[in-house]
Amino acid sequence: MGFEVVVRPAVLPNIRPAPAQSLPPQDDPDKGFAVIRGNGGKQIDLSSSWSASTSQNKQAESKRRVDEARVYQKDDDGTVNRKNFIDIEVANKIWMKGPKKNFTGFNGDDLVPTVPGRGFTGDDLVPRSKGGKADEVTTYSYRRIKEQSNIEIKKKDVIKKSGEDS
Repeated sequence: MGFEVVVRPAVLPNIRPAPAQSLPPQDDPDKGFAVIRGNGGKQIDLSSSWSASTSQNKQAESKRRVDEARVYQKDDDGTVNRKNFIDIEVANKIWMKGPKKNFTGFNGDDLVPTVPGRGFTGDDLVPRSKGGKADEVTTYSYRRIKEQSNIEIKKKDVIKKSGEDS
């Protein structure tokens, strides 16, 4: 008796990477790429013009009327601690004075430009005040402070002039 050997071939998966495949050359080398082109160096000229003019009339405080008050510390529960306080001045009226500046505008009788040959501008249409000075006084009034459980008013209507120390 003899030995019979049956041999079957073993099929193993291919574990080596596949070689890179070469692609056939394209018909158009620019195919598939975005191409951005300029405007050919043409200049676009848009003509526009605008102008703006502002003026500011700076005012300075000449005097103020204040109420002098003492504000005490008030806790969340409403109790007032009279040992802890600050003294404040609360303005209720302020007088502002314009700058002393000669206006060269018209006074209602004459309509002559300030610079001959230039024509009228916005500066020419500023009315003159008395004596050609812009020293008018403007007053601003504010709400007065009210006395409350933690606010005590010490003095009322104290006038403070500009330049005076408190």
